[in-house]
Amino acid sequence: MTDATTRLTIERIGSDGDGLARTADGRLVVVPFSLPGDVIADGVVVSQGPDRVEPACPHFTACGGCVAQHMGPATYAAWKRDIVVNALRQHRIPGEVVAPLVQIAPHSRRRASFSLVKVGQTQRLGFHRRRDTTVLPIEACAVITPRIAAALPKLGELAARLPGVTADTRLSVADLDGGLDVQIEGSGTKLSADLSAWVATKAAASGIARLTLGRETLVEHAAVSLPGPAGALKPDPGGFFQAVAAAETAIIAAVLAGLPKKVKRIADLYCGVGTLTLPLARHAPVFASDSEKNALAALAAAVRHSQGLKPITTRVRDLSGEPISVKELEAYDTVVLDPPRAGAKAQSEMLAKSKVQTVIMVSCSPQSLARDAGVLLDGGFKLVAVTPIDQFLWSAHVEAVAVFRR
Repeated sequence: MTDATTRLTIERIGSDGDGLARTADGRLVVVPFSLPGDVIADGVVVSQGPDRVEPACPHFTACGGCVAQHMGPATYAAWKRDIVVNALRQHRIPGEVVAPLVQIAPHSRRRASFSLVKVGQTQRLGFHRRRDTTVLPIEACAVITPRIAAALPKLGELAARLPGVTADTRLSVADLDGGLDVQIEGSGTKLSADLSAWVATKAAASGIARLTLGRETLVEHAAVSLPGPAGALKPDPGGFFQAVAAAETAIIAAVLAGLPKKVKRIADLYCGVGTLTLPLARHAPVFASDSEKNALAALAAAVRHSQGLKPITTRVRDLSGEPISVKELEAYDTVVLDPPRAGAKAQSEMLAKSKVQTVIMVSCSPQSLARDAGVLLDGGFKLVAVTPIDQFLWSAHVEAVAVFRR
């Protein structure tokens, strides 16, 4: 840090959300929760810049989930877009094709994971503290849906009564059609009749439609489903799907906008439960593949209850270890990928060698997206559009949809 007599002005925001300044001798100074225009003395903000706003959450700066609630709208949108632009530039890819950020409203995250933590004589749910492994009990959250937020105190009490559930146990909570879908880590244990009755009553009072401990369903008051533009999907307990409904809508729109006008046959890789498969199948036949057998089963069930779709075929396959080969890719003119955070390097290498004409990649990591984009560009593709989507509100994470054409 600087000495007490040195004053610095924050020049920009780094990719993790911290303010950055340079000393006279060129040293980089990192100041958390500072903004461009802030004046810093001995690591403390002594004069604020023009685009600071009041944080939306009382846990801000302590909770590790949000880093940007103090940013005004213009600063925030530019910073989020720049995360994608700068990741591309690190791989010598111009960022001019990156569109403005698609913004998402607060209180819209429908899927979140919590840790159970003891507070006095009670159990509460919480998030990990900023740059710490301890858990901060959460009393309010401006990111999650109101239905999840309202249920948090009751969920802590309920989880604490279940056998084998201890502090730091992870709970995944999803706000779906039908009610809350709660999956708790651990191994399923047969409950006594009295405890089963109490759990069922408590779950109903908490708005829980399905409660799962490990792989055992303890309560299922109502069927839960994930609504979609091409049909409802029933995810597996704790299964993956897009965290924000509005972000999912934006992702689908960007993917469909990237399709060629005369698309013939599509491969949807890392397809999950079929969030993209079903909308794509309204335009052309789709081959869908994922490593999760249960996700493909959910997709197959949705297909049976949907109308107006072109043929869909599925296959369970670990695409990271066994990517679709160049020979197999001859059957498709368009490939859509939604890989995990690590990206799709092996599959991108196959695509770069193939004759596929259009690749559309959905990514939750600008860094792995930029790496895979470099592979595709080296193989003769051109990056024609990137749409950044603020799925992870006030965090340093951003979703993006990138369209490549030969």
